Amino acid sequence: MSSLHQFSLENRNVVVTGAGRGLGRAIAEAVAAAGASVELVARTETQLVEARETIEKAGGLAQVHCVDLADPTAIADLGRELSNCRVDGVVHAAGITHRADAREFGDAAFAQVLAVNLTAPFMLSRELMRHREGATPSSHVFIGSLGSSIAIPRAVAYVASKAGLLGVVRTLAAEWATSGVRVNAISPGYFRTELTAEVVDKPDELARMESRIPMRRLGLPEELGGAAVFLLSDASSYVTGQQIVVDGGWLAS
Repeated sequence: MSSLHQFSLENRNVVVTGAGRGLGRAIAEAVAAAGASVELVARTETQLVEARETIEKAGGLAQVHCVDLADPTAIADLGRELSNCRVDGVVHAAGITHRADAREFGDAAFAQVLAVNLTAPFMLSRELMRHREGATPSSHVFIGSLGSSIAIPRAVAYVASKAGLLGVVRTLAAEWATSGVRVNAISPGYFRTELTAEVVDKPDELARMESRIPMRRLGLPEELGGAAVFLLSDASSYVTGQQIVVDGGWLAS
């Protein structure tokens, strides 16, 4: 097998959550460009349809699943729906945040962030494994954050969810390795998306961030796609339980 062919996702079916916008959409487009058929999952149908149309115009294949991942019943239903097709990989890119001082952080907001960012990806991976047939190798990719490794003030629930996600990744990697299932994480630094707009749209805050990043700029959503394709492909066939940080050098500095 040529080294370049190892990165191909041809004849594979990959689920991408949060695929309607931001990093999730960029990952879905990269996965489709690498040859995979993509199951697009998000809660906003109009965004999903736009993502599907973009992928199809580029010659790719995609299906739409409008699902609220904060609802455990909806996740179980999605698992059953996806059992009708072979799933070779999943990227858990759906995520939310809430910003407030810890003393003022509401219980409902804390629970909602953990439900979407931590509980939902675990539950969906679990459902995919429950419905898995045979021993076909597969790859589960979770999306972490700088918050998986460091503190982010005024984002206690987000940091708790992303730090907890690494525990899920390592545990599932250890449990599922003999089943031919690999589990890894990608942890982005600061990218300009709707999720970060509240912060990066403030000139002073943006300047502070960029001065802290060795590459002196925010990431572009499309710059995350390569890491996802790598972890989904045969090029990473001996990689499991790991975290790939894509942050312009933030943690290294």
